Amino acid sequence: MTPNLASARKAIQAELSHARQGIEYYSQRVEALETALSQLESVDIDAEDAGESKKRKAATRSDKQAGAAKRGRKPRAQADAGATATEAGTGKRRGRKARAPDREEEAGLPTTGADFWLNLVTDEPQSAVDIANAAVATIGLKPDQKRQIQKLKQRVAPALASLVSARKIQDTGAGRERRFFKGEQGGA
Repeated sequence: MTPNLASARKAIQAELSHARQGIEYYSQRVEALETALSQLESVDIDAEDAGESKKRKAATRSDKQAGAAKRGRKPRAQADAGATATEAGTGKRRGRKARAPDREEEAGLPTTGADFWLNLVTDEPQSAVDIANAAVATIGLKPDQKRQIQKLKQRVAPALASLVSARKIQDTGAGRERRFFKGEQGGA
């Protein structure tokens, strides 16, 4: 029983110490906030005294800005007035415009699904680099099409990882020594 009482006493003392630190922190925080509030009140009093001179300055400023275009978002009513009848007042947000075709499609790369990569994997173990080079040759990319080759090679690792996790192909090794192949358990 004595060790339990001693550990309980230490836990209560630690909690009490923590509570005292919290009290100290919050008392300092209260003092800092009161100081800030008193400073704001003194600034507010000074601002009331200077209010008349600010009104004069604001009047001349508004004359200058009358001709200038206002910045920022329009209020909702003005924005809806410029919208078409179907968009205005529906409460729905107007979405983005339709996306332009992917850069990859514009670049001439075909879709490369799991079947594409599965056909490139052979019974002999190959590295991901070998499979990527076979993909470049299969699609028929020329060496000067570096951007398309780079995009295609970026697809290799995720595709091979998904084929391995789906147990359609097998792998051995790790890192740069990792090799992929169709095994007897493979899906082909």
